[in-house]
Amino acid sequence: MTSHLAPIVAGAGVAAAHPDGAYGTVVGTFRHGCYVQVHGGMYAVAGPAVAPGPIHLIVEQAPARVPEGLAVWRDGGRLRSTEWQIDLAGAALFRPRMPGPRDLQLAASALNAMRGRLAVPDDLHSCWDSVRRAVATDDLTAARELLEGRGGGLTPTGDDVLAGILLVHAWRGDDPQGLSEVARAAATTNLSRSFLTWAAQGQSLAPVHDLMAHAAVHDQPAFVHAVATVSAIGGSSGVALLWGIGLAAGAAGTLRSWRAAAAPPAQSTT
Repeated sequence: MTSHLAPIVAGAGVAAAHPDGAYGTVVGTFRHGCYVQVHGGMYAVAGPAVAPGPIHLIVEQAPARVPEGLAVWRDGGRLRSTEWQIDLAGAALFRPRMPGPRDLQLAASALNAMRGRLAVPDDLHSCWDSVRRAVATDDLTAARELLEGRGGGLTPTGDDVLAGILLVHAWRGDDPQGLSEVARAAATTNLSRSFLTWAAQGQSLAPVHDLMAHAAVHDQPAFVHAVATVSAIGGSSGVALLWGIGLAAGAAGTLRSWRAAAAPPAQSTT
């Protein structure tokens, strides 16, 4: 019997990945949902325990575990499979608040303190000094080549660091086309490339945007809670993402961008 899953919120990447009339395939499952691939694009269908994001379709209850290879098709405003269907029209659009150069400058002290408490990911030790140098000089191509596909996880650790770097460059107002080219060029999985593509547009999971908002207004308790929430994402994905944000936020190019924006000096959150 086909179950009807009530949608809550959908990222813009869901409709972008799955155009009307196209057939996709479930290519992976996890505790609270599954990943659907349509050609090279991917998105997740997940229950409310998963945070909203640009490639997430969040429904009121986690879908039952389905087999990999299950066909999923879009028929107008509905996603259908033999196991469930979802009326996309009922989903609110995920619209995260996008930080700008001023927010980055105001968040500087909190992000620097956060970075000082993070352990370098185990699978990136051998390239970490080179990654730092690439980020410090705004060489995103070198950073991509060092990080792409490196490490374990559904999204490799290096890709998660790269996503954080791209987010900061998008938030500071770098050329969107150039950032998108870096994301698309990454030699990695389709899932990682989907996350990277949206990071290049300044979008990530909701708790990442919450973290930046709390840091910018110096709400330390809420910021600490957001850091813990992001750190708990995946096996190491959240910590790696925070590392990318911290590295890029402290880079020389970002600091120059803040000065050009004539932002006021940061206040300590510690």
